[in-house]
Amino acid sequence: MKLFKLILAFLLFSFSGPVLGSEKASFYTVDMNKLLKQTAVGKKLISDNNSLKQSLQNENDALQAELLLEEKDLSELRSSLSADEFRPKALAFDQKVTIIRLEQAQKEENLLREIRKKESDFYKNIYPLLYKLLSEHGGLILLDQRNVVLWDSSVDITDEAIDMINRIYEY
Repeated sequence: MKLFKLILAFLLFSFSGPVLGSEKASFYTVDMNKLLKQTAVGKKLISDNNSLKQSLQNENDALQAELLLEEKDLSELRSSLSADEFRPKALAFDQKVTIIRLEQAQKEENLLREIRKKESDFYKNIYPLLYKLLSEHGGLILLDQRNVVLWDSSVDITDEAIDMINRIYEY
């Protein structure tokens, strides 16, 4: 097993060495987060997602304010009602709060799922462009920089990818 790992490491280092002169690298890197954050289409996606999050937060804030007023009114009624009259009102309010919390939590979960799907679609849509760029460089493998410990900056094609994506997805 150690021999296999040694051979594999040798092969990786042999093919991924820094680019010197006219030598072409087999491995290239790209910063996928930077592609999302610095391309026009990625910035729009992030802005749209932030608007959706803010809208849900505004809805949550409005519901919280409404429930606080209702709770205050209920507290004021407590002194004028008997325990038998107050208890059903308090239980109904508690049930209402529980339902609203569950509904809002579900909305948040759905929103986060939608955001992850949109980001995943973004990456799927740019893969052909990244493949084209990799091919133009004569590369064989493109690695996300989040999964690479060290690399020579000469194999980073992130900025070229951003330019290409911006040209293709003009806004």
